[in-house]
Amino acid sequence: MNRLFVSAIIAASLFTLTACSGSSTKSGGDNNSQSNWNETAGKYEPNITLTVGTAEADPASERIAGQTQEDNVWIDAYRDELGIKFEDMFVVSSSQLEEKLNLQIASGQIPDLMAVNRKQFEMLVKSGLAADLTEVYEKYASEKTKKFLVADSGISMEMSKINGALYALPATQGYLESAGVITWVRKDWLDKLKLEVPKNFDDLYNVMKAFTNGDPDGNGLKDTYAFTTSNTLDELLGLFDSFGSHPKSWVKNANGEIVYGGTQPETKAALAFLSKAFKEGLINREFGANDWNQFIKAIDSSKVGVTWLPWYAIDWPLGASHREMGAEWIPLKIFGADGGDAKVMGVAGPDTYYVIRKGYEHPEALVRMFNIWFEKAYGDKESILKYHKNEKGEMPANFSKIKPWLAHEDIGYHLNIQDKLAGKDVGEMSPSNEMYYESVMRYMKNPSEDDYTNYKMYGPDSASGILNYYMKNNLVLQEEYYSTGTETMKKKWGVLETKKIEAFVKIIMGAAPIEAFDDFAKDWDASGGQQIIKEVRESVQQNK
Repeated sequence: MNRLFVSAIIAASLFTLTACSGSSTKSGGDNNSQSNWNETAGKYEPNITLTVGTAEADPASERIAGQTQEDNVWIDAYRDELGIKFEDMFVVSSSQLEEKLNLQIASGQIPDLMAVNRKQFEMLVKSGLAADLTEVYEKYASEKTKKFLVADSGISMEMSKINGALYALPATQGYLESAGVITWVRKDWLDKLKLEVPKNFDDLYNVMKAFTNGDPDGNGLKDTYAFTTSNTLDELLGLFDSFGSHPKSWVKNANGEIVYGGTQPETKAALAFLSKAFKEGLINREFGANDWNQFIKAIDSSKVGVTWLPWYAIDWPLGASHREMGAEWIPLKIFGADGGDAKVMGVAGPDTYYVIRKGYEHPEALVRMFNIWFEKAYGDKESILKYHKNEKGEMPANFSKIKPWLAHEDIGYHLNIQDKLAGKDVGEMSPSNEMYYESVMRYMKNPSEDDYTNYKMYGPDSASGILNYYMKNNLVLQEEYYSTGTETMKKKWGVLETKKIEAFVKIIMGAAPIEAFDDFAKDWDASGGQQIIKEVRESVQQNK
């Protein structure tokens, strides 16, 4: 499963349909109008063809175990087992694919099968270009497909519907892949200062003060601080969670009304704490001028002891500080400032939607592709090694035209490892799960650099264990609004977000008092925010 940090999520890979044989721009292929599903053979006879839009392969990574984008196990499986072939409608560089798809959608000349982002998905439905998959999904989806596509509590499938009709099948993902859901703390600094691992927010606050004032790096200088951020404040979302604040999300208030988290009283409370922390020197004084690269540099140079990042951050961006500076990071849950558990924001649904062109004769072909994907990519050990991830760690799965990764797969790895360590029978593990189990076992017996990351991600006190804790205890919130924007939002959102960040940074740095938050919230409402809230509530109501 790809581990992309949230700031890099909108990358070309999300819109890529891997290349296929041929480069014809002809639509239709092998006489689709006369093709029928052969129940006995379990395939289309004669073959049907789906046109696709393709991103050129990176020559350095094109081959995997003797396979290429034009000739691989997935091309063979779709053709030989389903009777489905693919033709390129266009081929562009990965950097041009999103723009090319936008142009094709605007012109109405689209491929039969597309992998698109949220904005493109809504454009396709609004333009009447996307096939309604409601009936074919119910009729043709296998039980395994129906089970796996709602493994994220059904969020991705719900987001693939508009006005109750299903217009796409989603590339599912775990809804805890989001940024800021783990508090990462320097265990080597705790040990240096003879401090216990924090058990609540007050403990964490005391640790922050010690990391700032106690010379945890032992160089005799006062050159460390508890935490830092970039000037977007995105790296503090986990800390905002501690106060029940979700400043970039649409949430429900105590009255059950949808509101924007950035203007709520809980956000004011979080800013009051941050202003206090800044005065006490717990935050890098120059954070207001920092970008993401400077945030990472502070971690890499061993100046920061606490950070709020995704569960897989132990690999990147925290891995370099471990390898080069000896930093040992431990994952902790997000502590509530009131002494209880904090709720965290989940990812707002899929990053990719698979859409079939309206008018294509066999829209059910997409459903059948999903069926075979889940059978092979998440089947028995032999199938997984051939179609998903082989013994060399290579990913044949990346060649597939669709890639709906199983939601919360990594939490499942952790739970299997926990059960097996406890002596329970977990049956046959997947190859990846078995590899992680063996790595955790080695680390527990003899900690080494080779197994450090896997242990922190999947072991007994791991980050994925914290995700499981959130899920078991109903501590995950979901976005109440996930469309690409209302009419007023499209016109004014950029200005409103700029005002928000400017107000927050001034309050944190002491350039404005905490009372300035109230003035900001009133100005936000008057500058279009109140109208946006009205439109958001209407949109959500209409889409039920």
